[in-house]
Amino acid sequence: MGVILDTGFFFALKIKKDKNHENSKIILKKLLNKIYRPIITTDLVVNETYSLVNIRTKNNKSAIEKFNDLFWGKERFFDIIKIDINEYRYIANIMNKYSTQKRILSFVDASLIYIGKKFKYNLIISFDEHFDGIFQRISI
Repeated sequence: MGVILDTGFFFALKIKKDKNHENSKIILKKLLNKIYRPIITTDLVVNETYSLVNIRTKNNKSAIEKFNDLFWGKERFFDIIKIDINEYRYIANIMNKYSTQKRILSFVDASLIYIGKKFKYNLIISFDEHFDGIFQRISI
């Protein structure tokens, strides 16, 4: 049973001041117990996470370094799926299909839905309610 990881989970996992930090640590323990495999995210989520960290921490170099270890170092416990540019049109269509006035999806969020459908995953670790009804969100 594969699972997809969203930006908010990564951010909360490494930034202690985030309101979901403790929840992220508990969820990580579940992931490391090998209940869920494979564990994936997309290169677009990596991009979004670095941007979020840089903005919210006001370019805090030590915070950015924590994410280097998570994405490229010994702490990585997931695979990163590279989205091909030829898949962007499908992602844009998904963003348009699932977005409403009450649920606005970003292109990155739509990429997770695309990957979920492509690999037949229905589980996501995200703190964003706009995935409800599309994926089952794993919580503590």
